[in-house]
Formats: sequence, C-alpha cells, structure tokens
Amino acid sequence: MTHNESAENYLKDLINRSGKPLEIRISSLLDNRWKNVSNQDTFVDQDEKKLREIDICAFDGPKRIDNIELETTLVIECKRTEAFSWVFFSRPFKYSKEDVAGQYLDEIQMAAKNAERTEVMNSILMKTQLHYEHAETVAVTYEAFKTGDAKQSQFREDQSAIFEAQNQLKSYVEYAIDQSIRERVSIIPYTIEMYFPSIVFRGKMYEAIVRGDEMELRESKHLILKSLYKSPHSIYERSILIDVVSEEYFDSYQELIRNDIFALERAIREDSQLISSRITEIVSLLESATKGK
Repeated sequence: MTHNESAENYLKDLINRSGKPLEIRISSLLDNRWKNVSNQDTFVDQDEKKLREIDICAFDGPKRIDNIELETTLVIECKRTEAFSWVFFSRPFKYSKEDVAGQYLDEIQMAAKNAERTEVMNSILMKTQLHYEHAETVAVTYEAFKTGDAKQSQFREDQSAIFEAQNQLKSYVEYAIDQSIRERVSIIPYTIEMYFPSIVFRGKMYEAIVRGDEMELRESKHLILKSLYKSPHSIYERSILIDVVSEEYFDSYQELIRNDIFALERAIREDSQLISSRITEIVSLLESATKGK
C-alpha cells in the first residue's frame, strides 16, 4: 500500500466516524417521497441564543383541503457509533393526543399566540390513528455502555450523543413553532403544521424493560423516546415523542410517517365542513376580543 493510499484510507475512516455518510444516505432515501429535503437546516437555540444546525429536514405540503392547508416536517438527527451500545429504559405507554402536544401548531394557536389553543387540532387527532398509538412502551431514560474497542475520550463524546440529538430536535421544533406564532398574520387558508422528530442511529441499541428485580433486554430497530420542552407561548411543559430508528429500519419507518400524513389528510377531508365552521366561529371570537381591547 502506497503512502497516498494509506492516507486516503485513514481519511475515509475519519469521515465514516463523523456520521456524515449516514446523513447523506438517509437524506437520499427521502428525495423521492418528500417535496423538499434540506441538509444542515439552521435555527436559533432559544435558550442559548446561538445559531445551530439540524441534520435533515424533509418537508411536505402545503396540502390544500378546502380552506385548510396541512404542512408536515420530518426532522432528523443522525448518530453513529460502533464501539458502544445504547440502552433505552422503557415504561408502559398508552397513547393520548396530549403526548404530541409539542409537535404541532394550528392557526388558532398562531392567531391567539397561545400554544394552549388547540380546539381544531384536537378534533383532527381524535379521528387520526398515528403510529405512536401502536407503541406499548416508551423510553424515558437511556445510557451508553462500552461494548467495543474505544478510547475513554471517545466514550465520553458518544455518551452524550443521544442527549444532544434529543435537545437539538426539541430546540428545532420549539423554534419553528415560535417563528410561526410570531410571524403569521392571516388566518385563511387555515394552516396546520405537524412535526415528526426522529433520531436515526447506526449501531447497537436495546430496550430494557425492568419489572421488579427482573430485567428484559431486547435489541431494537425502532423505539419511542418521550420528552418535554417549555414553549414561550405556553405555561405548561409540552410533550414530544421522538422516534429512535436504526439505519436498516429507516425505509419502514418512513412508510409509517407517510401513513400518518395520509391519516391526517383523511381526517381533515372527512370533517372539513365542520372544521371550517368551527374556524369561522373561533376567528369571530378572536376578532371580537381584539376589538374589545
């Protein structure tokens, strides 16, 4: 092997460790099924007031149904490790529409500048079966365990990988919703925004289910991580469900999200007249309240 070949192989190894090839492979899988796919989309971290980047955003919409527009975004952080295994500790889960309260925004929330105003979206979600409903458990905490040959410094770096990805996703969704609330000035067509945050992982990941002194450990390709964040337009912490997906399962996962979008469209289409009349009623109340100030 020549010196140049050795240097090139070393560089390739460093590039693979960076996770960038994983990001490119995943974004390429999205190209044919989403209207627009963006790598390294920037946003402002609301807590630290710093400009940050999200690995991949796939946008779909706006889909127009009568006077309602549906916009959906798949938000992805990519992580890779081969020297460590991630273990996600789960608890029993029964889905409620409140579990995704931090993942959507509808026009009433924008017009009222209040994330608690969810009358329209609540009625849509009640008639929509999202993929989260099939989960019997959700992860509530996680830990990295060294299972391969790696330096201690690399272990410390990988140990924070999921925590950083989780925070990046929450910060991105929080920023996107905050921008929409602040900037939206017209209410027709009525807009609904839905975000699907996910971590795509290359490496070993396991789900641990603890029952008393017993623990069941099983390798997983897809699990759901439950988290909270505080919106500047809400007095409550808002729940968000983050999918953690293995690279090999990503195509199947993408199909789940596409089915979720179709389910949302179907629920809006079936109740479009009722939703429109409710929108008119709420808009009238908001306008009256504004004039009374």
